[in-house]
Amino acid sequence: MNAVVSPKTFHARFWAMILCAGIAAFAPRASAKPYSYIALHDQSTVAVYDHATNTWLGSIAVGTGPIGVGADAAQQNVYVSNFRAGTVTVVRVANRVPIATVSVGASPMGVALPQTQPRAYVANFADNSVTVIDTASNTPLSSINVGEGPTAVTTSTTGDRVFVANTIGNSVSVINPASNLVTQTIPITSIDNPHSKPYALAFVTGPSGSRLLVANNNAASVSIFDGANYALLGELKVGAHPTALAVASSSKVFVLNSFDSSLHTIDPFTATVTAGALPVTARAVSMAVSGSVGSIASAPASLSIVTTASSTVGAPIAIPGGAQAPLTLGNFIINPSFECALDVNGDNAFNDTDATLIARYLTGVRGTALVAGMAGISANSVEPLLAALSLDADNDGTARATTDGVLLHRASKGLIGAPLIANARNANAVGVFNATQILNWIVSTHGSDCLP
Repeated sequence: MNAVVSPKTFHARFWAMILCAGIAAFAPRASAKPYSYIALHDQSTVAVYDHATNTWLGSIAVGTGPIGVGADAAQQNVYVSNFRAGTVTVVRVANRVPIATVSVGASPMGVALPQTQPRAYVANFADNSVTVIDTASNTPLSSINVGEGPTAVTTSTTGDRVFVANTIGNSVSVINPASNLVTQTIPITSIDNPHSKPYALAFVTGPSGSRLLVANNNAASVSIFDGANYALLGELKVGAHPTALAVASSSKVFVLNSFDSSLHTIDPFTATVTAGALPVTARAVSMAVSGSVGSIASAPASLSIVTTASSTVGAPIAIPGGAQAPLTLGNFIINPSFECALDVNGDNAFNDTDATLIARYLTGVRGTALVAGMAGISANSVEPLLAALSLDADNDGTARATTDGVLLHRASKGLIGAPLIANARNANAVGVFNATQILNWIVSTHGSDCLP
Protein backbone atom coordinates (compact mmCIF):
# COMPACT_ATOMS: atom_id res chain seq x y z
CA MET A 1 0.00 0.00 0.00
CA ASN A 2 1.22 3.50 -0.79
CA ALA A 3 2.29 5.51 2.23
CA VAL A 4 0.30 8.64 3.00
CA VAL A 5 2.51 11.73 2.89
CA SER A 6 1.75 15.26 3.97
CA PRO A 7 0.70 17.78 1.29
CA LYS A 8 3.81 19.86 2.05
CA THR A 9 6.19 16.94 1.54
CA PHE A 10 4.26 15.85 -1.52
CA HIS A 11 4.50 19.29 -3.17
CA ALA A 12 8.25 19.44 -2.69
CA ARG A 13 8.76 16.05 -4.31
CA PHE A 14 6.20 16.49 -7.06
CA TRP A 15 7.24 19.90 -8.36
CA ALA A 16 10.90 18.89 -8.32
CA MET A 17 10.06 16.14 -10.82
CA ILE A 18 7.96 18.48 -12.98
CA LEU A 19 10.88 20.81 -13.80
CA CYS A 20 12.16 20.01 -17.24
CA ALA A 21 13.00 21.50 -20.67
CA GLY A 22 10.92 24.25 -22.33
CA ILE A 23 7.25 23.83 -23.16
CA ALA A 24 6.40 22.93 -26.74
CA ALA A 25 3.07 23.86 -28.27
CA PHE A 26 0.51 21.16 -29.01
CA ALA A 27 -2.30 21.80 -31.48
CA PRO A 28 -5.81 21.77 -29.98
CA ARG A 29 -8.02 18.90 -31.01
CA ALA A 30 -11.57 19.31 -32.22
CA SER A 31 -14.33 17.98 -30.01
CA ALA A 32 -16.86 15.52 -31.38
CA LYS A 33 -20.44 16.29 -30.36
CA PRO A 34 -23.33 16.38 -29.73
CA TYR A 35 -24.14 12.91 -28.43
CA SER A 36 -27.39 11.00 -28.05
CA TYR A 37 -27.59 8.90 -24.89
CA ILE A 38 -30.14 6.17 -25.65
CA ALA A 39 -31.35 4.19 -22.63
CA LEU A 40 -31.70 0.53 -23.61
CA HIS A 41 -34.24 -0.69 -21.10
CA ASP A 42 -33.78 -4.42 -21.72
CA GLN A 43 -29.98 -4.25 -21.88
CA SER A 44 -29.37 -2.20 -18.71
CA THR A 45 -27.03 -0.04 -20.75
CA VAL A 46 -26.95 3.36 -22.43
CA ALA A 47 -25.78 3.47 -26.05
CA VAL A 48 -23.97 6.67 -27.11
CA TYR A 49 -24.21 8.04 -30.65
CA ASP A 50 -21.75 10.69 -31.86
CA HIS A 51 -23.57 13.03 -34.25
CA ALA A 52 -20.35 14.66 -35.47
CA THR A 53 -18.83 11.42 -36.73
CA ASN A 54 -22.08 9.48 -37.27
CA THR A 55 -20.80 6.57 -35.21
CA TRP A 56 -21.76 4.65 -32.11
CA LEU A 57 -19.21 5.12 -29.34
CA GLY A 58 -20.26 2.00 -27.48
CA SER A 59 -22.51 1.42 -24.50
CA ILE A 60 -22.28 2.16 -20.81
CA ALA A 61 -23.41 -0.33 -18.17
CA VAL A 62 -25.90 1.29 -15.80
CA GLY A 63 -28.59 -0.09 -13.48
CA THR A 64 -31.44 -2.42 -14.38
CA GLY A 65 -34.07 -1.02 -16.74
CA PRO A 66 -32.81 2.49 -17.55
CA ILE A 67 -35.35 5.05 -18.82
CA GLY A 68 -34.76 8.67 -17.82
CA VAL A 69 -31.81 10.77 -19.00
CA GLY A 70 -30.85 14.27 -17.89
CA ALA A 71 -27.64 16.32 -17.82
CA ASP A 72 -26.30 19.00 -15.51
CA ALA A 73 -26.02 22.61 -16.63
CA ALA A 74 -22.41 22.23 -17.80
CA GLN A 75 -23.25 18.98 -19.61
CA GLN A 76 -20.41 17.29 -17.74
CA ASN A 77 -22.45 14.55 -16.07
CA VAL A 78 -25.46 12.56 -17.24
CA TYR A 79 -28.03 11.19 -14.78
CA VAL A 80 -29.76 7.95 -15.82
CA SER A 81 -32.75 6.60 -13.90
CA ASN A 82 -32.89 2.81 -13.57
CA PHE A 83 -36.59 1.86 -13.41
CA ARG A 84 -36.19 -1.69 -12.11
CA ALA A 85 -33.29 -0.94 -9.77
CA GLY A 86 -34.59 2.11 -7.92
CA THR A 87 -31.34 3.93 -8.59
CA VAL A 88 -29.77 6.68 -10.68
CA THR A 89 -26.41 6.13 -12.39
CA VAL A 90 -24.22 9.21 -12.81
CA VAL A 91 -22.03 9.07 -15.94
CA ARG A 92 -19.11 11.38 -16.75
CA VAL A 93 -19.65 12.64 -20.32
CA ALA A 94 -15.99 13.14 -21.26
CA ASN A 95 -14.95 9.50 -20.79
CA ARG A 96 -18.39 7.83 -20.55
CA VAL A 97 -17.56 6.24 -17.19
CA PRO A 98 -20.08 5.83 -14.32
CA ILE A 99 -18.91 7.77 -11.28
CA ALA A 100 -21.76 7.19 -8.81
CA THR A 101 -24.93 5.20 -8.14
CA VAL A 102 -27.62 6.95 -6.11
CA SER A 103 -30.55 5.19 -4.43
CA VAL A 104 -33.88 6.91 -5.14
CA GLY A 105 -37.55 5.88 -4.92
CA ALA A 106 -39.45 3.01 -6.53
CA SER A 107 -39.52 2.80 -10.33
CA PRO A 108 -37.73 6.06 -11.19
CA MET A 109 -38.48 7.56 -14.60
CA GLY A 110 -37.92 11.19 -15.64
CA VAL A 111 -34.86 13.17 -14.55
CA ALA A 112 -34.34 16.93 -14.79
CA LEU A 113 -31.66 19.29 -13.48
CA PRO A 114 -32.39 23.01 -12.98
CA GLN A 115 -29.77 25.20 -14.61
CA THR A 116 -29.30 27.31 -11.49
CA GLN A 117 -29.39 24.67 -8.74
CA PRO A 118 -26.90 21.84 -7.97
CA ARG A 119 -29.79 19.38 -7.86
CA ALA A 120 -31.31 16.53 -9.86
CA TYR A 121 -35.04 15.81 -9.60
CA VAL A 122 -36.12 12.20 -10.22
CA ALA A 123 -39.76 11.13 -10.62
CA ASN A 124 -40.49 7.85 -8.83
CA PHE A 125 -43.49 6.32 -10.62
CA ALA A 126 -44.38 3.61 -8.11
CA ASP A 127 -44.30 5.61 -4.88
CA ASN A 128 -45.64 8.99 -6.07
CA SER A 129 -42.58 10.94 -5.09
CA VAL A 130 -39.66 12.94 -6.43
CA THR A 131 -36.17 12.29 -5.08
CA VAL A 132 -33.88 15.33 -4.92
CA ILE A 133 -30.20 14.52 -5.49
CA ASP A 134 -27.40 16.83 -4.40
CA THR A 135 -25.26 16.79 -7.55
CA ALA A 136 -22.18 18.12 -5.74
CA SER A 137 -21.93 14.94 -3.66
CA ASN A 138 -24.34 12.72 -5.66
CA THR A 139 -26.31 11.81 -2.55
CA PRO A 140 -30.08 11.89 -1.88
CA LEU A 141 -31.10 15.19 -0.33
CA SER A 142 -34.85 14.85 0.20
CA SER A 143 -38.07 13.25 -1.06
CA ILE A 144 -41.11 15.21 -2.19
CA ASN A 145 -44.64 13.78 -2.39
CA VAL A 146 -46.35 14.52 -5.71
CA GLY A 147 -49.35 13.13 -7.63
CA GLU A 148 -50.00 9.57 -8.64
CA GLY A 149 -47.68 7.93 -11.16
CA PRO A 150 -45.11 10.67 -11.84
CA THR A 151 -43.24 10.21 -15.13
CA ALA A 152 -41.66 13.20 -16.90
CA VAL A 153 -39.85 16.08 -15.21
CA THR A 154 -38.84 19.42 -16.70
CA THR A 155 -37.76 22.81 -15.39
CA SER A 156 -38.45 26.43 -16.16
CA THR A 157 -35.89 28.21 -18.31
CA THR A 158 -34.44 30.05 -15.33
CA GLY A 159 -34.49 26.98 -13.11
CA ASP A 160 -36.81 28.53 -10.51
CA ARG A 161 -39.47 25.83 -10.92
CA VAL A 162 -39.60 22.09 -11.49
CA PHE A 163 -42.63 20.49 -13.17
CA VAL A 164 -43.66 16.85 -12.72
CA ALA A 165 -46.21 15.04 -14.91
CA ASN A 166 -48.42 12.79 -12.75
CA THR A 167 -49.66 10.37 -15.40
CA ILE A 168 -52.11 8.37 -13.32
CA GLY A 169 -53.22 11.36 -11.25
CA ASN A 170 -53.89 13.51 -14.34
CA SER A 171 -52.04 16.50 -12.95
CA VAL A 172 -48.75 18.41 -12.97
CA SER A 173 -46.97 19.21 -9.70
CA VAL A 174 -45.00 22.48 -9.48
CA ILE A 175 -41.97 22.37 -7.16
CA ASN A 176 -39.98 25.32 -5.87
CA PRO A 177 -36.34 24.09 -5.92
CA ALA A 178 -35.32 26.68 -3.33
CA SER A 179 -37.59 25.08 -0.71
CA ASN A 180 -38.21 21.69 -2.36
CA LEU A 181 -41.93 22.09 -1.70
CA VAL A 182 -44.87 21.60 -4.04
CA THR A 183 -46.34 25.06 -4.52
CA GLN A 184 -49.17 24.19 -6.88
CA THR A 185 -50.92 21.25 -8.54
CA ILE A 186 -52.30 21.84 -12.03
CA PRO A 187 -55.19 19.56 -13.03
CA ILE A 188 -54.86 18.18 -16.55
CA THR A 189 -58.06 17.25 -18.35
CA SER A 190 -58.90 16.98 -22.02
CA ILE A 191 -61.97 17.97 -23.96
CA ASP A 192 -62.24 14.38 -25.19
CA ASN A 193 -60.99 12.44 -22.20
CA PRO A 194 -60.96 13.37 -18.49
CA HIS A 195 -58.24 10.76 -17.96
CA SER A 196 -55.74 12.47 -20.22
CA LYS A 197 -52.63 10.82 -18.71
CA PRO A 198 -50.03 13.59 -19.03
CA TYR A 199 -46.76 11.93 -19.96
CA ALA A 200 -44.28 14.41 -21.50
CA LEU A 201 -43.55 18.03 -20.58
CA ALA A 202 -41.76 21.03 -22.07
CA PHE A 203 -41.24 24.62 -20.93
CA VAL A 204 -40.71 27.29 -23.58
CA THR A 205 -39.74 30.94 -23.22
CA GLY A 206 -40.34 33.43 -26.03
CA PRO A 207 -40.59 37.17 -26.68
CA SER A 208 -44.13 37.34 -25.28
CA GLY A 209 -43.72 35.22 -22.17
CA SER A 210 -43.48 31.52 -21.42
CA ARG A 211 -45.50 28.37 -21.96
CA LEU A 212 -45.83 25.03 -20.17
CA LEU A 213 -46.65 22.22 -22.61
CA VAL A 214 -48.20 18.92 -21.53
CA ALA A 215 -48.47 15.93 -23.88
CA ASN A 216 -51.63 13.97 -23.04
CA ASN A 217 -50.86 10.36 -23.88
CA ASN A 218 -54.47 9.19 -23.55
CA ALA A 219 -56.08 12.11 -25.35
CA ALA A 220 -53.98 12.61 -28.51
CA SER A 221 -53.42 16.23 -27.58
CA VAL A 222 -51.05 18.83 -26.14
CA SER A 223 -52.30 21.24 -23.49
CA ILE A 224 -50.78 24.73 -23.50
CA PHE A 225 -50.58 26.69 -20.25
CA ASP A 226 -49.31 30.16 -19.49
CA GLY A 227 -45.87 29.62 -17.97
CA ALA A 228 -46.41 32.25 -15.28
CA ASN A 229 -49.97 31.75 -13.95
CA TYR A 230 -50.74 28.31 -15.47
CA ALA A 231 -53.93 29.47 -17.15
CA LEU A 232 -55.01 27.01 -19.84
CA LEU A 233 -54.53 28.73 -23.22
CA GLY A 234 -55.53 25.91 -25.52
CA GLU A 235 -55.46 22.23 -26.39
CA LEU A 236 -54.05 21.07 -29.72
CA LYS A 237 -55.02 17.78 -31.31
CA VAL A 238 -52.03 15.77 -32.48
CA GLY A 239 -51.40 12.10 -33.22
CA ALA A 240 -52.38 9.17 -31.04
CA HIS A 241 -50.48 8.62 -27.79
CA PRO A 242 -47.89 11.44 -27.80
CA THR A 243 -44.80 10.35 -25.84
CA ALA A 244 -42.29 13.17 -26.37
CA LEU A 245 -42.05 16.95 -26.72
CA ALA A 246 -38.83 18.35 -28.19
CA VAL A 247 -38.20 22.10 -28.30
CA ALA A 248 -36.39 23.40 -31.40
CA SER A 249 -37.28 27.08 -30.82
CA SER A 250 -39.90 29.21 -29.12
CA SER A 251 -42.12 28.82 -32.18
CA LYS A 252 -41.30 25.23 -33.08
CA VAL A 253 -41.92 22.26 -30.80
CA PHE A 254 -42.00 18.70 -32.10
CA VAL A 255 -44.61 16.25 -30.81
CA LEU A 256 -43.80 12.56 -31.28
CA ASN A 257 -46.85 10.30 -31.43
CA SER A 258 -45.98 6.68 -30.75
CA PHE A 259 -49.25 4.97 -31.69
CA ASP A 260 -49.51 6.22 -35.26
CA SER A 261 -45.76 6.81 -35.80
CA SER A 262 -46.11 10.47 -36.69
CA LEU A 263 -44.44 13.76 -35.92
CA HIS A 264 -46.39 17.01 -35.48
CA THR A 265 -44.98 20.53 -35.11
CA ILE A 266 -46.70 23.12 -32.96
CA ASP A 267 -46.23 26.80 -32.16
CA PRO A 268 -46.95 27.23 -28.44
CA PHE A 269 -47.43 31.01 -28.66
CA THR A 270 -49.96 31.00 -31.48
CA ALA A 271 -51.43 27.73 -30.16
CA THR A 272 -51.47 26.18 -33.61
CA VAL A 273 -50.36 22.96 -35.24
CA THR A 274 -47.96 24.21 -37.90
CA ALA A 275 -47.19 20.81 -39.45
CA GLY A 276 -48.56 17.39 -38.79
CA ALA A 277 -48.53 13.71 -39.64
CA LEU A 278 -44.93 13.55 -40.83
CA PRO A 279 -44.27 9.80 -40.88
CA VAL A 280 -41.49 8.40 -38.70
CA THR A 281 -40.21 4.91 -38.05
CA ALA A 282 -42.79 2.53 -36.62
CA ARG A 283 -42.82 2.22 -32.82
CA ALA A 284 -41.02 5.53 -32.34
CA VAL A 285 -41.15 6.27 -28.61
CA SER A 286 -38.51 8.87 -27.70
CA MET A 287 -37.34 12.21 -29.09
CA ALA A 288 -34.93 14.97 -28.08
CA VAL A 289 -33.55 18.08 -29.76
CA SER A 290 -30.40 20.15 -29.31
CA GLY A 291 -30.09 23.11 -31.67
CA SER A 292 -30.13 21.93 -35.27
CA VAL A 293 -30.06 18.22 -34.39
CA GLY A 294 -32.79 15.91 -33.19
CA SER A 295 -32.96 12.20 -32.40
CA ILE A 296 -35.84 9.75 -32.49
CA ALA A 297 -35.46 6.33 -30.88
CA SER A 298 -37.71 3.52 -32.09
CA ALA A 299 -38.27 -0.06 -31.00
CA PRO A 300 -36.90 -2.59 -31.48
CA ALA A 301 -33.50 -0.98 -32.15
CA SER A 302 -33.11 2.12 -34.31
CA LEU A 303 -32.22 5.81 -34.15
CA SER A 304 -33.36 8.41 -36.69
CA ILE A 305 -31.69 11.81 -37.03
CA VAL A 306 -33.89 14.88 -37.40
CA THR A 307 -32.79 18.09 -39.11
CA THR A 308 -34.78 20.59 -37.11
CA ALA A 309 -34.67 23.51 -39.56
CA SER A 310 -36.28 21.53 -42.37
CA SER A 311 -38.20 19.10 -40.14
CA THR A 312 -36.81 16.16 -42.09
CA VAL A 313 -36.19 12.72 -40.64
CA GLY A 314 -33.32 10.55 -41.83
CA ALA A 315 -33.31 6.83 -42.44
CA PRO A 316 -33.20 4.66 -39.31
CA ILE A 317 -29.75 3.74 -37.98
CA ALA A 318 -29.43 0.38 -36.24
CA ILE A 319 -28.62 0.48 -32.53
CA PRO A 320 -25.92 -2.14 -31.88
CA GLY A 321 -26.18 -4.85 -29.28
CA GLY A 322 -29.51 -6.45 -30.09
CA ALA A 323 -31.56 -3.93 -28.12
CA GLN A 324 -35.33 -4.37 -27.99
CA ALA A 325 -36.44 -1.41 -25.88
CA PRO A 326 -34.78 1.98 -26.55
CA LEU A 327 -37.23 3.74 -24.23
CA THR A 328 -35.67 7.08 -23.26
CA LEU A 329 -37.49 9.82 -21.38
CA GLY A 330 -36.08 13.33 -21.24
CA ASN A 331 -33.61 15.52 -23.13
CA PHE A 332 -31.11 12.80 -24.01
CA ILE A 333 -28.97 14.83 -26.47
CA ILE A 334 -25.85 16.00 -24.66
CA ASN A 335 -23.78 18.88 -26.02
CA PRO A 336 -20.87 19.67 -23.67
CA SER A 337 -18.78 22.78 -24.25
CA PHE A 338 -15.75 21.19 -22.56
CA GLU A 339 -14.73 17.52 -22.52
CA CYS A 340 -12.00 16.37 -20.17
CA ALA A 341 -12.53 13.90 -17.35
CA LEU A 342 -9.17 14.93 -15.91
CA ASP A 343 -10.80 18.25 -14.98
CA VAL A 344 -11.47 16.94 -11.50
CA ASN A 345 -12.47 20.24 -9.90
CA GLY A 346 -14.94 21.12 -12.67
CA ASP A 347 -13.58 24.51 -13.74
CA ASN A 348 -13.47 23.64 -17.46
CA ALA A 349 -9.69 23.34 -17.56
CA PHE A 350 -7.13 20.60 -16.98
CA ASN A 351 -4.54 22.53 -15.03
CA ASP A 352 -2.19 22.57 -12.02
CA THR A 353 -5.00 22.04 -9.52
CA ASP A 354 -6.22 18.89 -11.25
CA ALA A 355 -2.68 17.58 -11.75
CA THR A 356 -1.93 18.10 -8.05
CA LEU A 357 -5.12 16.31 -7.02
CA ILE A 358 -4.27 13.39 -9.31
CA ALA A 359 -0.71 13.12 -8.04
CA ARG A 360 -1.79 13.35 -4.39
CA TYR A 361 -4.38 10.66 -5.01
CA LEU A 362 -1.81 8.37 -6.65
CA THR A 363 0.48 8.88 -3.65
CA GLY A 364 -2.27 7.67 -1.31
CA VAL A 365 -3.48 10.98 0.07
CA ARG A 366 -7.18 10.93 0.96
CA GLY A 367 -9.80 12.97 2.81
CA THR A 368 -9.12 16.55 3.83
CA ALA A 369 -5.40 16.20 3.09
CA LEU A 370 -6.28 15.50 -0.55
CA VAL A 371 -7.79 18.97 -1.00
CA ALA A 372 -5.61 20.89 1.49
CA GLY A 373 -5.00 24.46 0.32
CA MET A 374 -7.71 24.25 -2.37
CA ALA A 375 -10.60 26.53 -1.49
CA GLY A 376 -14.07 25.39 -2.48
CA ILE A 377 -13.08 21.81 -3.35
CA SER A 378 -14.61 18.93 -1.39
CA ALA A 379 -12.84 15.60 -0.95
CA ASN A 380 -16.25 13.91 -1.01
CA SER A 381 -16.84 15.34 -4.49
CA VAL A 382 -13.45 14.73 -6.08
CA GLU A 383 -12.55 11.32 -4.63
CA PRO A 384 -15.22 9.43 -6.64
CA LEU A 385 -14.08 11.23 -9.81
CA LEU A 386 -10.44 10.30 -9.16
CA ALA A 387 -11.35 6.71 -8.35
CA ALA A 388 -13.14 6.35 -11.70
CA LEU A 389 -10.17 7.61 -13.75
CA SER A 390 -7.74 5.44 -15.68
CA LEU A 391 -4.39 7.01 -14.76
CA ASP A 392 -1.75 4.62 -16.13
CA ALA A 393 -0.43 7.11 -18.68
CA ASP A 394 2.73 5.18 -19.58
CA ASN A 395 0.88 1.85 -19.93
CA ASP A 396 3.13 -0.13 -17.61
CA GLY A 397 0.24 -1.66 -15.69
CA THR A 398 0.49 0.53 -12.57
CA ALA A 399 -0.52 4.12 -11.92
CA ARG A 400 2.15 6.06 -10.01
CA ALA A 401 2.57 9.70 -9.03
CA THR A 402 6.28 9.62 -9.95
CA THR A 403 5.59 8.59 -13.56
CA ASP A 404 1.95 8.87 -14.58
CA GLY A 405 1.25 11.90 -12.39
CA VAL A 406 4.24 13.69 -13.89
CA LEU A 407 3.27 12.74 -17.46
CA LEU A 408 -0.27 14.01 -17.02
CA HIS A 409 0.90 17.31 -15.57
CA ARG A 410 3.44 17.86 -18.32
CA ALA A 411 0.81 17.08 -20.95
CA SER A 412 -1.52 19.66 -19.40
CA LYS A 413 1.24 22.23 -19.94
CA GLY A 414 1.59 21.37 -23.62
CA LEU A 415 4.80 19.34 -23.51
CA ILE A 416 5.33 16.88 -26.35
CA GLY A 417 8.12 14.59 -27.53
CA ALA A 418 11.22 14.15 -25.37
CA PRO A 419 10.32 16.88 -22.81
CA LEU A 420 7.08 15.04 -22.08
CA ILE A 421 8.63 11.67 -21.24
CA ALA A 422 12.09 12.58 -19.88
CA ASN A 423 12.66 10.50 -16.70
CA ALA A 424 8.91 10.04 -16.32
CA ARG A 425 8.18 6.56 -17.72
CA ASN A 426 8.76 2.99 -16.76
CA ALA A 427 10.83 2.55 -19.91
CA ASN A 428 11.58 -1.10 -19.14
CA ALA A 429 7.91 -2.17 -19.16
CA VAL A 430 6.59 -4.22 -22.06
CA GLY A 431 4.35 -2.06 -24.26
CA VAL A 432 5.29 1.21 -22.58
CA PHE A 433 3.90 4.20 -24.47
CA ASN A 434 6.03 6.70 -26.33
CA ALA A 435 5.23 10.43 -26.18
CA THR A 436 2.78 10.38 -29.10
CA GLN A 437 0.96 7.36 -27.72
CA ILE A 438 0.63 9.02 -24.33
CA LEU A 439 -0.99 12.11 -25.84
CA ASN A 440 -3.33 10.01 -27.98
CA TRP A 441 -4.25 7.94 -24.91
CA ILE A 442 -5.08 11.07 -22.93
CA VAL A 443 -7.45 12.33 -25.63
CA SER A 444 -9.11 8.98 -26.38
CA THR A 445 -9.46 7.99 -22.72
CA HIS A 446 -10.27 11.27 -21.02
CA GLY A 447 -11.67 13.65 -23.64
CA SER A 448 -10.80 15.87 -26.55
CA ASP A 449 -10.22 19.04 -24.47
CA CYS A 450 -7.58 17.66 -22.10
CA LEU A 451 -4.64 18.97 -24.10
CA PRO A 452 -3.91 22.68 -24.64
